[in-house]
Amino acid sequence: MGNSLVEKIDTLISRLESMRANIYPDDWDADPLYDVIRELRRITAEEKEKQQEALS
Repeated sequence: MGNSLVEKIDTLISRLESMRANIYPDDWDADPLYDVIRELRRITAEEKEKQQEALS
């Protein structure tokens, strides 16, 4: 996954977080957006780690 794709996913995460902030209370975690954001963060973290390992 290229860096620009990771950046696009990070942008999408930000948009989803803004949507959640307008729909649910701050500490709410029982909504589908929460799970989607968590999975997208996991995916980008894995890809960032792979990119760092490739540079080493």
